[in-house]
Amino acid sequence: MKSTILKICILFMSMQTYAQNGIWHDLPTYADPKIIGEKLVKNFLSSDYRHFDEIKGEPPYIVYPETCTWLGALVFSEKTNNKALLRVLEKRFFPLLGKRKELMQKPNHVDNTVFGVIPLRLYMLTENPLYYHIGIDFADRQWQLPKSSASDSVKHRAFLDRGLSWQTRFWIDDMYMITAIQSHAYLATKERKYIDRAAYEMTVYLDSIQRPNGLFYHAKQAPFFWGRGNGWMAAGMTELLKNLPKDSEYYARILTSYQRMMHTLKLNTNKEGLWGQLVDEPTESWTETSGSAMFTYAMIVGVKEGWLKQAEYAPVVRKAWMAIMPYINDNGDLRDVCIGTNVGSTKEHYLNRRRLVGDFHGQAALLWCASALLTEKK
Repeated sequence: MKSTILKICILFMSMQTYAQNGIWHDLPTYADPKIIGEKLVKNFLSSDYRHFDEIKGEPPYIVYPETCTWLGALVFSEKTNNKALLRVLEKRFFPLLGKRKELMQKPNHVDNTVFGVIPLRLYMLTENPLYYHIGIDFADRQWQLPKSSASDSVKHRAFLDRGLSWQTRFWIDDMYMITAIQSHAYLATKERKYIDRAAYEMTVYLDSIQRPNGLFYHAKQAPFFWGRGNGWMAAGMTELLKNLPKDSEYYARILTSYQRMMHTLKLNTNKEGLWGQLVDEPTESWTETSGSAMFTYAMIVGVKEGWLKQAEYAPVVRKAWMAIMPYINDNGDLRDVCIGTNVGSTKEHYLNRRRLVGDFHGQAALLWCASALLTEKK
């Protein structure tokens, strides 16, 4: 009898251990986040600087999807303690200081200013002060009024007077771009002003554009829950909550909004376990992988940080990660990534968007997932 009870206890404990660690341990080899991450980084380094995938020719500067992929690769090198990989990723920055200096971004727009995360991350990994000064200038200038036309100056000053960045647009992708650069500035300097102003900005966005179900319209004139647009918000809240001190007056507000969004996302997976091009229409929409990877990333971190109930969300995460695997080809390119999408006036505008293979919008988000899965749960 005692032996039977002991066996039952051991079995129960093993089941508990699997439930706790199952999404990041005991994955099959083809879904091993380290192997997947290495393939994605190799893919990233195999090409020169790229324009948006739908635009031909040399890029005028480093565009934000490449910035986000580069950041994902740097984080992956850190999580795997791969110094050789870090040196290669750092070397990619050198031409921007000299012969390819025209590719260095300027902090003149919210999508361009996020580039500052690359020198700031390099500074934190190498302690080279050159990277610090380049990166912190990007973060500072996001809250410094630029020289511009009189009409723009009035609009920009109005945002600054409210404590917001002059780059404020109330577009859903802003809340990844702003929080990423300001969070990195906080991590590099330990000065609360950077993360505090990003957190305040986030609460203003949430009060302005989050819908009662926790999701976000692409725009007021586009009442559609576009996948990747919502993915940027999910990732932005995740990045902010990861780094925001819990004593912040904004922490609880942002956490509540994050949890509301995750709850609705959990209820709207398709039969694969992923998310559609229009999030609230999982049966009518085609599976869109960049948004799906962003949602998966947000949930991985949420389970690990204790923001989400493990028993409720860990199975969703594991199913999503496994479901993404068939969308990665042998070269490490993620397929079915929605092409860059401006605001549309009809549902068909979104459902008929072209699907790309290997687009950095998807490569970046998948790298974030791989690194998050490699990080031990707190």
